[in-house]
Amino acid sequence: MCILFIRYCILSVLVIFWLSAPTALAQQGAVDGILEKLNKYADAYPQEKVYLHLDKPYYTVGDDIWFKGYVTIGPYNNLSGLSKILYVDLINPEEKIVQSIRLPLVAGVTMGDFRLADSLREGNYRIRAYTNWMRNFDNDIFYDRVLPIGNARTDHVVTRSSFSYENSPVHRVSTAIEFTDLKGGPLADMDVNYQVVMEGRNVSRGREKTDEQGRIAFDFVNKQPFNLKTGKVELTLLSPEKQAINKTIPLKTTSDTNSIRFFPESGHLVAGHLSKVGFKGMKPEGLGIGVKGYIVDEKGTRVAGFESAHAGMGNFSFIPQKGSSYTAVVTYDDGSKVEQKLPPVASSGYALAVNNELDKQVFVQAYASDDLVSDQEITLLLQRNGAVFYASKSRLSKNEAVFSVPRENVPAGVVQITLFGPEMRPLAERTIFNVNEASVLPLTVATDKTEYGPKERVAIRITSGGQADTSRIAALSAAVVDLAKVPIDSATREGNIHASLLLSSDIKGYIETPEYYFEEMDVNKRRQLDNVMLTQGWSRINWQDLVAGRTPAITYHPEQDLRISGVVTKRDGKTPVPNATVTILSTSNFGAVIDTVTGDDGRFSFDRLLFYDNTKFVVQARDERGRKNVDVRLDETPLQQVTRNRNTPDATVNVNQSISTYLKNTQEQFEEMEKYGLKERTILLEEVKVTREAEKSRVRHSSNLNGPGNADQVITADELMMGCPTLDMCLQGRLLGVVFRNGVPYSTRSFNQPMQIVLDGMFMEADALSIINPFDVETIEVLRNISNTAIYGMRGGGGVLIITTKRGDSGGYNRDLYTPGIVTHSPQGYYEVREFYAPDYSAPADSLAGMRYLRTTVHWAPNIVTDKAGDASFEFYTADSPGTYRIVVEGLDVEGRLGRVVHYITVN
Repeated sequence: MCILFIRYCILSVLVIFWLSAPTALAQQGAVDGILEKLNKYADAYPQEKVYLHLDKPYYTVGDDIWFKGYVTIGPYNNLSGLSKILYVDLINPEEKIVQSIRLPLVAGVTMGDFRLADSLREGNYRIRAYTNWMRNFDNDIFYDRVLPIGNARTDHVVTRSSFSYENSPVHRVSTAIEFTDLKGGPLADMDVNYQVVMEGRNVSRGREKTDEQGRIAFDFVNKQPFNLKTGKVELTLLSPEKQAINKTIPLKTTSDTNSIRFFPESGHLVAGHLSKVGFKGMKPEGLGIGVKGYIVDEKGTRVAGFESAHAGMGNFSFIPQKGSSYTAVVTYDDGSKVEQKLPPVASSGYALAVNNELDKQVFVQAYASDDLVSDQEITLLLQRNGAVFYASKSRLSKNEAVFSVPRENVPAGVVQITLFGPEMRPLAERTIFNVNEASVLPLTVATDKTEYGPKERVAIRITSGGQADTSRIAALSAAVVDLAKVPIDSATREGNIHASLLLSSDIKGYIETPEYYFEEMDVNKRRQLDNVMLTQGWSRINWQDLVAGRTPAITYHPEQDLRISGVVTKRDGKTPVPNATVTILSTSNFGAVIDTVTGDDGRFSFDRLLFYDNTKFVVQARDERGRKNVDVRLDETPLQQVTRNRNTPDATVNVNQSISTYLKNTQEQFEEMEKYGLKERTILLEEVKVTREAEKSRVRHSSNLNGPGNADQVITADELMMGCPTLDMCLQGRLLGVVFRNGVPYSTRSFNQPMQIVLDGMFMEADALSIINPFDVETIEVLRNISNTAIYGMRGGGGVLIITTKRGDSGGYNRDLYTPGIVTHSPQGYYEVREFYAPDYSAPADSLAGMRYLRTTVHWAPNIVTDKAGDASFEFYTADSPGTYRIVVEGLDVEGRLGRVVHYITVN
C-alpha cells in the first residue's frame, strides 16, 4: 500500500525518525506502542474522500446535471490510486435512488452526468458519491449534497407555504399555502388533497379548495413531538389544465422552541482553570440562530458574557470554581429567552487550551488540577486518521505545560489534538482546523477581453501554481453560467472544493454553509471556523479499540476493475467443483467468449472486464468431464442503502418558488430546443420502465437469459384460456405481434424464421407447442425486439418464446426444471458519459443557425489539465442575451493542493 501513497508513507517514517533523534523526545514503552499502532492504522485504513464539481447549484426536470469527480486519499489530499471506480447516486425526496451510475476513475478523476427525466417531481434531491472502499467507514465521509430540482415541464404550479406553531404538551401547527402559476397569477377554486406524514406516520389528512387568492389553510396536531421530529406535507391537486399534480413540502419541524448547547473546550469544565466554552444556538429546524447573554453562578453573580458571531456559534471564557454551578441566561435573535444550565464543574481533571490564531505556530496548554500533579509524563499528539504530524512529551511538575506546534508541517484541514497520560490513556481532546497556505493551489483565470457581444468567441487562459513550484500540473474543471438566468447569492448552496475536502468530509453531522469559511478567509473567519471545531469536532480514531488492537472490519475492498466472479458447486450447493470450465459471453459482443478454470475451492474470476450499463452476460459452467450437472453462484455486492439525510436543514421548502427565475428561462430554452428537434419529452420512457419492473415481479423460475420478466410481453397461467387441448391453440390471438401457421409461431418482424421455443431452459422444435399441456404452464415470455433477442444469437433471429412450467410451490407439478450450469447476469457496468454540446458559430451556418442559444450553463469543460508550466486554455461562445457570466474553475494539482477561482465577464 505504501507504493500507492509514497508521500503519505514517507510522512510516517519521518515522524518516527524525528521522534527517535537524539535532540528530540525518546520513544519508549507505551508511546512506542501507540505510535506504532497509529502508523499501522494509517497504512491499513487510508481515508478516501470525494468531491463533485457541479455546473450549477440547482436544476429543473429536463435538465442535465454535469459534474467532475475528484477522489483524494490521505492527509495531503493526493489524487487516489486506491480505487478505480466511483459510484454516484441521485436520490429523490422519498429517499429512493432514482439514478445510479458507475464511473471509471483514472488517476483519481472522472466525469459524468445525469439526465433529469420529465417524470421527476419537484423537490429536494440528493447527489451522493463514494467508492467501494469508503463503504467500510462512517457514511458521513461520503460526498452528500442537497440539490433542489424544480419542475416547470409538467408542473406549472408554484407554492408558497408558511407554518406557525403552538407548543403545549402537543404541537399544534397552522399551515397556510398559496398556489400560483409561474407568472404569479393565483390559482383559485382548485381542489387540493393534503396529507401530513411524519417519520412515516400519517398525522393528518383532508381536502380544501383554494380561495380567490389561491390560498388554503389547515391545522394539524403532532401528538408525539418527542418521537416525530420531521416530515412532509403531500399535496395532490388538479391543475387548470386538468392535469393531476403531486407536490411535497418538507416539514422540518413542528416546534417553535429554539435551543442552545454548550461545549467546554476539551470536554469538561475543570475547577480553577481558565476554560473556553463554545456554544451553538439553533432554530428548531437545525439552522443557527443568533444569541447573546451572560453566565451567572448559583448566587446570581455574573461571571461572563457572550454573543454569537456566525450561524449561532461563539465562545466565551471564565474560571469555574469548585462546588459552583453555572447558568446561562440566553436571549435569541427572535426575542425569545431561556435559562439553561452549563455542564457541571469537575473538581479534578485534565483540560486543553488552544491558541490557533497565529500564523506560524499552534500553542497548546495542557492543564491538570492540583491533586493530579505528580511529576508524571504526559504526551501530546496531533493526528488525522492515524497520520501523526506532531508528538511531544513533557512532565507535569506543576499544573500546566505548554506545547508549541510548528504549523508548516501540519496539512490544511481538521486535526485532532489528544493529551495522553503515562500509560497512553487519553485524558483530553480538542479538534482544530489548521490553515496552511502551502496547501492552497494558486489559480488565475484571464480572458482576452472583459466585455463581449452575443455569440462571440471567448478565450480563457488558466495558470496554476507558482514560479517556485517544480511541477505545476493540475487537474481542473470549469463551469460558465449566466447569472441573469441562474441567480446565485449568499443564500445559494453551490459547493466548494476546499469546504468539502478539508472540512465537511472530516466532520460528523450537519455543517451550515461550510463554503462560507473559505471565501476570503481572514482572522474573523478563522475564529468562526474554530467555533465549528469547538461545537462539532469528531475523530475517526477510537482510542480504546486502537490500544486494545481492535480494528475495523473490512467488508468492501478497493475496486480496481469490473469483474465477474463466483463459485461452482455440485447440485448440493456446498461441495466445490475444482477444475470446472467456466465460460462467459455478453450481449454486446458474441464474438468475445472468455473462459477460465476454477481453483480447488471451486472459485473463478473474470477480471479487467470493460462493459457498459445494460450489458447482459451468460455464465456457463461444466465440470472436469464436461458435465453440466453443477450450480453456479455469482458473487453479489449488496447495494449501498440510502441513509438518513444529514443535510436536512439545507432543504428548500418551496423549490419552484425559490428558483422561479431559472424555471422561466429553462422553459423558454426547452421550447426552443424542441422546435429544432434537439429535445424530446421523457415521461413515457419512465412509464415503460415502471411497467417492466411490474412484469419482473410476475415471473419466477424463468430461464430467460435476459433475466425473468425482461420481455416484450408476459402471459401468466391465470391469463391462459383453459379448455383448449394444446398450448398453441390457447395462444392463438393472445400474443402481440405473433401469428401461427399450422401451430408454429412467427413474429411479425420475421415471417421467414419461426420463433425459437425454450421450455424450462431447453431449446425445442418450432412445433413443440402442440405437445405442451396448458395446465403445466406458469408463464410465457415473448421476445421480439432485438434488445431482448440478441442474447440468443442466430437462434433468436425470429424471436423467442420462453415457457416456464409450474413447480411445487405454485400449485403444479413438483419438478426441478431449471437449466443446470447456466446463469444470466446483468451487473452494473460503466456509464457511457455524454459530451456537453458547445455551439461553434465560426462554422458554416446550418439548419440550427436560427436557434436562439438560451442555455443556463453556457459552457462546461470537465477535462482541463495544465502543462508542466501550469498553463491551460479553453474557449466557448457567448449566448444570445446580455448578462454577466460567472466562470468557476476548481481542481487540484499532483501535490494535493486545492484550487478554486471565480472570474466574471460581461455580455452586452
